[in-house]
Amino acid sequence: EGSGFWERRGLAPILARLRESGAVPDFLVVAVDGGNSFFVNAPGGRYEDLLTKDLVAHVESAFRVVPGRKGRAMLGVSMGGYAALRVAMKEPGFAAAVATHSAMLLEAIPSAQQGAGRWHMAAFTRVFGDPIDPALWAANDPLAWAGKADPKAVPALFVDCGAEDRYGLASGHRALHRILDERGVAHSFELPPGDHGYEFVRSRLEKSLRFLGEALKP
Repeated sequence: EGSGFWERRGLAPILARLRESGAVPDFLVVAVDGGNSFFVNAPGGRYEDLLTKDLVAHVESAFRVVPGRKGRAMLGVSMGGYAALRVAMKEPGFAAAVATHSAMLLEAIPSAQQGAGRWHMAAFTRVFGDPIDPALWAANDPLAWAGKADPKAVPALFVDCGAEDRYGLASGHRALHRILDERGVAHSFELPPGDHGYEFVRSRLEKSLRFLGEALKP
Protein backbone atom coordinates (compact mmCIF):
# COMPACT_ATOMS: atom_id res chain seq x y z
CA GLU A 1 0.00 0.00 0.00
CA GLY A 2 3.08 2.19 -0.13
CA SER A 3 3.74 5.45 1.64
CA GLY A 4 0.15 6.49 2.37
CA PHE A 5 -0.54 3.27 4.25
CA TRP A 6 0.86 4.37 7.62
CA GLU A 7 -1.36 7.47 7.69
CA ARG A 8 -4.42 5.95 6.00
CA ARG A 9 -4.68 3.08 8.45
CA GLY A 10 -4.59 5.45 11.42
CA LEU A 11 -1.22 4.23 12.67
CA ALA A 12 0.74 7.51 12.49
CA PRO A 13 -1.01 9.26 15.45
CA ILE A 14 -0.24 6.29 17.75
CA LEU A 15 3.49 6.64 17.08
CA ALA A 16 3.27 10.44 17.34
CA ARG A 17 1.78 10.16 20.85
CA LEU A 18 4.50 7.74 21.96
CA ARG A 19 7.20 10.05 20.58
CA GLU A 20 5.75 13.12 22.29
CA SER A 21 5.73 11.35 25.65
CA GLY A 22 9.30 10.09 25.13
CA ALA A 23 8.13 6.47 25.31
CA VAL A 24 10.04 5.56 22.13
CA PRO A 25 13.27 6.92 20.64
CA ASP A 26 13.38 8.64 17.24
CA PHE A 27 13.36 6.28 14.29
CA LEU A 28 12.53 6.45 10.61
CA VAL A 29 9.38 4.61 9.47
CA VAL A 30 9.63 3.07 6.00
CA ALA A 31 6.39 1.51 4.71
CA VAL A 32 7.12 -1.04 1.99
CA ASP A 33 4.62 -2.00 -0.71
CA GLY A 34 5.16 -5.68 -1.43
CA GLY A 35 1.90 -6.01 -3.37
CA ASN A 36 0.62 -9.54 -3.07
CA SER A 37 4.10 -11.08 -2.96
CA PHE A 38 4.37 -12.38 0.63
CA PHE A 39 7.87 -10.87 0.14
CA VAL A 40 8.98 -14.22 -1.27
CA ASN A 41 11.75 -14.82 -3.78
CA ALA A 42 9.62 -16.66 -6.34
CA PRO A 43 9.29 -16.95 -10.13
CA GLY A 44 7.18 -13.76 -10.10
CA GLY A 45 9.97 -11.64 -8.60
CA ARG A 46 12.61 -11.52 -5.88
CA TYR A 47 10.62 -9.62 -3.26
CA GLU A 48 12.59 -10.80 -0.23
CA ASP A 49 15.75 -9.42 -1.84
CA LEU A 50 13.86 -6.18 -2.53
CA LEU A 51 13.25 -5.87 1.21
CA THR A 52 16.50 -7.14 2.71
CA LYS A 53 18.96 -5.85 0.10
CA ASP A 54 17.65 -3.13 -2.26
CA LEU A 55 15.47 -1.24 0.22
CA VAL A 56 18.10 -1.25 2.95
CA ALA A 57 20.81 -0.05 0.56
CA HIS A 58 18.53 2.81 -0.53
CA VAL A 59 17.48 3.85 2.99
CA GLU A 60 21.02 3.71 4.39
CA SER A 61 22.37 5.87 1.55
CA ALA A 62 19.45 8.35 1.39
CA PHE A 63 18.82 8.98 5.11
CA ARG A 64 20.87 9.55 8.26
CA VAL A 65 20.18 6.25 9.98
CA VAL A 66 22.20 3.87 12.15
CA PRO A 67 23.42 1.28 9.62
CA GLY A 68 23.32 -2.46 10.17
CA ARG A 69 21.33 -4.77 12.43
CA LYS A 70 21.35 -2.61 15.57
CA GLY A 71 19.57 0.24 13.79
CA ARG A 72 16.87 -1.89 12.16
CA ALA A 73 13.51 -3.31 13.24
CA MET A 74 10.59 -4.82 11.32
CA LEU A 75 6.86 -4.49 11.94
CA GLY A 76 4.60 -6.73 9.85
CA VAL A 77 0.84 -7.22 9.62
CA SER A 78 -0.85 -10.30 8.09
CA MET A 79 1.10 -11.13 4.90
CA GLY A 80 3.79 -8.67 6.04
CA GLY A 81 3.93 -10.46 9.39
CA TYR A 82 4.54 -13.75 7.58
CA ALA A 83 7.47 -12.10 5.76
CA ALA A 84 8.90 -10.40 8.86
CA LEU A 85 8.91 -13.65 10.85
CA ARG A 86 10.50 -15.57 8.00
CA VAL A 87 13.28 -12.99 7.63
CA ALA A 88 13.75 -12.91 11.43
CA MET A 89 14.41 -16.67 11.49
CA LYS A 90 16.17 -17.04 8.17
CA GLU A 91 18.38 -13.94 8.34
CA PRO A 92 18.73 -13.16 12.05
CA GLY A 93 21.50 -10.67 11.30
CA PHE A 94 19.07 -8.41 9.44
CA ALA A 95 17.19 -6.68 12.29
CA ALA A 96 17.52 -6.21 16.05
CA ALA A 97 13.80 -6.69 16.69
CA VAL A 98 10.67 -7.88 14.92
CA ALA A 99 7.02 -7.36 15.85
CA THR A 100 4.05 -8.85 14.03
CA HIS A 101 0.27 -8.64 14.27
CA SER A 102 -1.97 -11.38 12.82
CA ALA A 103 0.85 -12.92 10.76
CA MET A 104 -0.28 -15.33 8.03
CA LEU A 105 0.86 -18.48 9.86
CA LEU A 106 -0.63 -21.66 8.42
CA GLU A 107 0.13 -25.15 9.68
CA ALA A 108 -0.49 -26.73 6.27
CA ILE A 109 -0.41 -25.68 2.63
CA PRO A 110 -3.72 -23.83 2.08
CA SER A 111 -6.39 -25.52 -0.02
CA ALA A 112 -10.01 -24.90 -0.97
CA GLN A 113 -10.84 -28.19 0.82
CA GLN A 114 -9.56 -26.69 4.08
CA GLY A 115 -11.86 -23.73 3.61
CA ALA A 116 -9.59 -21.16 1.95
CA GLY A 117 -11.88 -18.90 -0.11
CA ARG A 118 -11.39 -18.42 -3.84
CA TRP A 119 -9.87 -14.95 -3.40
CA HIS A 120 -7.40 -16.22 -0.81
CA MET A 121 -6.41 -19.23 -2.91
CA ALA A 122 -5.78 -16.86 -5.84
CA ALA A 123 -3.43 -14.83 -3.62
CA PHE A 124 -1.49 -17.95 -2.66
CA THR A 125 -1.38 -19.53 -6.13
CA ARG A 126 -0.18 -16.28 -7.73
CA VAL A 127 2.99 -16.51 -5.63
CA PHE A 128 3.44 -20.22 -4.91
CA GLY A 129 2.09 -21.73 -8.16
CA ASP A 130 -1.12 -23.50 -9.11
CA PRO A 131 -1.12 -26.09 -7.71
CA ILE A 132 0.99 -24.67 -4.85
CA ASP A 133 4.60 -25.85 -5.11
CA PRO A 134 5.25 -27.64 -1.80
CA ALA A 135 9.01 -27.01 -2.00
CA LEU A 136 8.55 -23.26 -2.52
CA TRP A 137 5.98 -23.19 0.28
CA ALA A 138 8.27 -25.05 2.71
CA ALA A 139 11.25 -22.86 1.78
CA ASN A 140 9.31 -19.76 2.92
CA ASP A 141 7.13 -21.06 5.77
CA PRO A 142 7.92 -19.13 8.99
CA LEU A 143 6.88 -22.16 11.08
CA ALA A 144 9.44 -24.32 9.25
CA TRP A 145 12.10 -21.64 9.77
CA ALA A 146 11.23 -21.36 13.46
CA GLY A 147 12.07 -25.05 13.78
CA LYS A 148 15.61 -24.57 12.49
CA ALA A 149 16.61 -21.02 13.43
CA ASP A 150 19.53 -20.50 15.83
CA PRO A 151 17.81 -19.73 19.18
CA LYS A 152 20.69 -17.47 20.26
CA ALA A 153 20.71 -15.42 17.05
CA VAL A 154 16.98 -14.70 16.56
CA PRO A 155 16.09 -10.99 16.98
CA ALA A 156 13.90 -9.78 19.86
CA LEU A 157 10.40 -11.04 18.92
CA PHE A 158 6.91 -9.71 19.67
CA VAL A 159 4.05 -11.75 18.17
CA ASP A 160 0.30 -11.40 18.60
CA CYS A 161 -2.93 -12.41 16.88
CA GLY A 162 -6.62 -11.98 17.60
CA ALA A 163 -8.03 -15.08 19.31
CA GLU A 164 -11.06 -14.84 16.99
CA ASP A 165 -9.03 -14.25 13.81
CA ARG A 166 -11.43 -15.14 10.98
CA TYR A 167 -8.72 -16.89 8.96
CA GLY A 168 -7.98 -19.26 11.84
CA LEU A 169 -4.51 -17.77 12.32
CA ALA A 170 -4.67 -18.10 16.11
CA SER A 171 -3.98 -21.80 15.62
CA GLY A 172 -0.83 -21.09 13.56
CA HIS A 173 0.29 -18.68 16.28
CA ARG A 174 -0.12 -21.33 18.96
CA ALA A 175 2.03 -23.61 16.82
CA LEU A 176 4.72 -20.92 16.49
CA HIS A 177 4.66 -20.28 20.24
CA ARG A 178 5.05 -24.02 20.91
CA ILE A 179 7.97 -24.38 18.47
CA LEU A 180 9.78 -21.32 19.86
CA ASP A 181 9.25 -22.48 23.44
CA GLU A 182 10.52 -25.98 22.67
CA ARG A 183 13.64 -24.53 21.06
CA GLY A 184 14.30 -21.96 23.78
CA VAL A 185 13.77 -18.92 21.54
CA ALA A 186 12.91 -15.90 23.69
CA HIS A 187 9.74 -14.16 22.48
CA SER A 188 6.73 -12.18 23.62
CA PHE A 189 3.48 -13.91 22.61
CA GLU A 190 -0.13 -12.79 23.11
CA LEU A 191 -3.53 -13.99 21.82
CA PRO A 192 -5.89 -11.23 22.99
CA PRO A 193 -9.55 -11.08 21.96
CA GLY A 194 -10.00 -9.76 18.42
CA ASP A 195 -10.42 -10.48 14.73
CA HIS A 196 -8.23 -9.94 11.64
CA GLY A 197 -7.90 -6.33 10.48
CA TYR A 198 -6.67 -2.85 11.29
CA GLU A 199 -9.05 -2.32 14.19
CA PHE A 200 -7.12 -5.08 15.96
CA VAL A 201 -3.77 -3.66 14.83
CA ARG A 202 -4.62 -0.16 16.10
CA SER A 203 -5.59 -1.62 19.47
CA ARG A 204 -2.21 -3.37 19.75
CA LEU A 205 0.23 -1.03 18.00
CA GLU A 206 1.31 0.90 21.09
CA LYS A 207 2.57 -2.38 22.60
CA SER A 208 4.53 -3.41 19.52
CA LEU A 209 6.02 0.07 18.97
CA ARG A 210 7.15 0.26 22.61
CA PHE A 211 8.74 -3.19 22.18
CA LEU A 212 10.60 -2.15 19.00
CA GLY A 213 11.55 1.22 20.53
CA GLU A 214 13.14 -0.56 23.49
CA ALA A 215 15.28 -2.64 21.13
CA LEU A 216 16.34 0.42 19.11
CA LYS A 217 17.37 2.55 22.09
CA PRO A 218 20.99 3.62 21.66
